[in-house]
Amino acid sequence: MESSKIETRVTFKNGLKSSDHVKEYAEKRVSKVAKHLHQLTVCDFFFSVEKTSHVAEAHIVSGEFEAKGEARAENMYAAIDELTDKLVQQTRKYKEKLTDHSRKPHHGGTNEVLVDETSEE
Repeated sequence: MESSKIETRVTFKNGLKSSDHVKEYAEKRVSKVAKHLHQLTVCDFFFSVEKTSHVAEAHIVSGEFEAKGEARAENMYAAIDELTDKLVQQTRKYKEKLTDHSRKPHHGGTNEVLVDETSEE
């Protein structure tokens, strides 16, 4: 993945202090998601702490594709891992839908072959 393929924005909520290590880790992990997408991707991360769990949320937009996810864990790195695994699963499912050629056409057409019956024998 090229670094220009994804724009990552990180927000720390609920008084959680900003951490360059968490930002870098999130950017590294989201590259696994971006490799499944063909267009420029924007990923917004939101990190917070609620009671005893660390919460990682993300919103990804790539062309017409949009994915959201949330994960909770005992530490932020585990939450980021779980979150990016969920997002990879969503992007794979989306990509499979796009490349599944056995599905019916979206434009309402048929898969029938038309034969010209006006030809003379």
